[in-house]
Amino acid sequence: MLFSIAVTLLFLSFFASVVLTGYFRNIARANNILIDIPDKSRKFHFRPTPLIGGLSIHASMLLSSMFMLFLIDYKYDFQFDGFSLIKQTQIEAPREVNYSKKLSIKNEGNGNAENYRLNITHQQNSGNDSQSYDVDFGSDNNQSLNITQVNKNTFNVTLPNGQIKTFQAINSKIIEIDPSGEQISQPIIIESETNQFFSFSSFTAAFILIALALQVFILLDDAFGIKATKRLLIQSVATLALILISDIYILNLKVSLLGIDMQLGVWGIPFTIFAVVGIVNAFNMIDGINGLCAGFALIALGALQAGSGFDVANYSLVIAMGSIIGFLFYNLGFLGIKRRVFLGDNGSTFLGFLVAWTCINYSQSSENLIHPVTCLWIVAIPLLDCLGVMAGRAIKGILPFSPGRDHIHHKLQNITGSSSKTLIGLLALGSLVAGVGIIIEKTYLSPEFSFMLFIIFALLFYYSSGRLSNHIKDHV
Repeated sequence: MLFSIAVTLLFLSFFASVVLTGYFRNIARANNILIDIPDKSRKFHFRPTPLIGGLSIHASMLLSSMFMLFLIDYKYDFQFDGFSLIKQTQIEAPREVNYSKKLSIKNEGNGNAENYRLNITHQQNSGNDSQSYDVDFGSDNNQSLNITQVNKNTFNVTLPNGQIKTFQAINSKIIEIDPSGEQISQPIIIESETNQFFSFSSFTAAFILIALALQVFILLDDAFGIKATKRLLIQSVATLALILISDIYILNLKVSLLGIDMQLGVWGIPFTIFAVVGIVNAFNMIDGINGLCAGFALIALGALQAGSGFDVANYSLVIAMGSIIGFLFYNLGFLGIKRRVFLGDNGSTFLGFLVAWTCINYSQSSENLIHPVTCLWIVAIPLLDCLGVMAGRAIKGILPFSPGRDHIHHKLQNITGSSSKTLIGLLALGSLVAGVGIIIEKTYLSPEFSFMLFIIFALLFYYSSGRLSNHIKDHV
């Protein structure tokens, strides 16, 4: 990822979020819509507050994404891969993997470089050690060549006119050799410019459309109120629709438990629906004090950036992070207490949907950007809090989605007497936990080891949460 472009997009999305949040806030107040009215039971803020934070974050992301097309070397690469419910786990036929790369090619000693866009199709035939690559320079078939790997460092290149040349890779340089292996050309230096490439996939298009539809529905919930069962149903339908269109879901947990390899196959579809709906509601339920839900989303996206190696595709995450920061300036009162806005259920739902699907997309990609178990560390606090609260309510005979003040942030508020201290403490803990997960990922320790450590942390979290509850009871 080019650092200068990333910084530009971060500031661009931040300012877009600040402007759009102020714009939507004024509309909400002028028309008296999407306004959260304080009460004496759960809503303790001092004045009516607009619920347009999620709307402004989403709008600024879309606007900044359009500006992004003018800032990076963008290539429109759309593939429709949906409606395939059962993925093949065995390679039964020649496998093709499409890959686009931009290269700068120059002769040694010559400072001038020529840039090329290569569209590469990798054909891997089972039972054949040789690798073959079809390389297109453009849409014309006469602008293509074939590269076949002869051995570790030697390749035969079939030119468009049928001529075959042999090249050898030595010390990061390419030289042409004759049939006897003698060098017959000056070394060629190839520098990767992949960082300037951005791919627009069917998953990206599907996510944009479905996330918009989901947020519109939850906006109705913010305005008029909708039963929890209907919210769960629409979240499930939205997740299933994205699975069908993009053909991406949790196929493999990439961890072995008790000697069993966790390949889910077609059962990955209901498991994905369960996981996405769970994370969405975890982010929704953690949205109990200013900045907490958005802060955890910011931590998750930043951890995904680090875990996936700051790949160019993560420009979209930079935009999302800038948009969230712009909202937080309003939500935390940095622009004045009277200008505060809230996320609303539409905002927490969208952020949970974004984090959940980014985790799934990255962990299930062929590039292995991140291990699935690392995603547990990234969303640990919202997820564990949600599961603990729902289990505790079920034990007490209370509906899991009933309102209450039994979340971890409520317990810490009762002890510290401060929302800001609670916010800082929980976000620091969330950053630490996500950092541990990323460190484990980067140190190449096994996913099984990471999973066992996460289980130990979960037990410590629930033990500590129980101690907090007992401490509150003793001082009531």
